[in-house]
Formats: sequence, C-alpha cells, structure tokens
Amino acid sequence: MSVSKKLNVSGTSLVFVTTTIENWEPLFNDKEIAKIIALQLNETATFFNVSIVGYVIMPNHIHMLLGLKNYKNLPKFIQSFKSLSSRKVKRLLEVNNFKLWMRRYDSFVITLEKQFRIKLEYVHNNPVRQKLIDNPIDWEFSSAKQWLTDNTDIVKIDKDFSWIR
Repeated sequence: MSVSKKLNVSGTSLVFVTTTIENWEPLFNDKEIAKIIALQLNETATFFNVSIVGYVIMPNHIHMLLGLKNYKNLPKFIQSFKSLSSRKVKRLLEVNNFKLWMRRYDSFVITLEKQFRIKLEYVHNNPVRQKLIDNPIDWEFSSAKQWLTDNTDIVKIDKDFSWIR
C-alpha cells in the first residue's frame, strides 16, 4: 500500500519525487540531454498546472519538489513527463529500442515546513554530496541558484509555497 493511501492524501499537496534512469546510466551528464529534461519538466508542469518548488537533475536521476492542487494528478503528471522526455531523448540519440526511465518513482508527501526545508536542502546539496561541485549554485540544472540568488532558470520555480497551508 502506498504512503498516500495510508495517509488518505487528496487535494492540495507538496510532494518530494525522485525518479531514476533505467540501469542508472549517467545520461544527464550530457548537457543537451539534461536541458531536454529541464525543458520538458517545465512544459509538463505548465500543462498540468503543477508548481515546481525545487528540482535537481543529477547524472542519472531527478529530484523534484512539486506543488499540486490535486494530489491525485501526480501519477498523470509523472507519466506524461517521463513519456514526453523519453521520446525527445530517443529522437536526439537516434535510437529505436530505448527506455530512458525506470518504471517506478518514489514520492513523499510533505506535511510540515521543517520537512520542506530538509527536502529542499537535500535537493540543492545533492551535487555537492556527490562531489560534482563545491557550491549548490554552481550546478546548472538545479533550482538552487533561483532560491539563493535573483537568477532565473529555464525551469520556472514557484518560491511562494504558502498556498499549501
């Protein structure tokens, strides 16, 4: 039984989501592929009216903090994002038999401000923990720069998460 069923989650929710590349291949080290993923994340979020509160695209997985007006839309959002991004990467790589994403994803419903702060810090510091960079704002495909400076990114971040209360 999923956590959301145990908690009887519905309605407006802030959710921490992780999804991983098939076989943990570090495809997102390729900046062109990582950019496709970032652009598709932004496009899918716009279509589904999902707020991206934080994200990081790592070499072989992605972490997202998503604000949803209706939690029940999360599976449709994830399925659409994965399907569309997979097609675009497949086209770029010019391959036929290709699977970008593992089938499953992990999600955690955030119910407390403290949980949110912990998860956002985890997302932004992931490249530092993996020794890919020294400072979170130096990772190109992350919301850290938008949270810690006035810079913008190709992914639109919603820093006004007060609507979840």
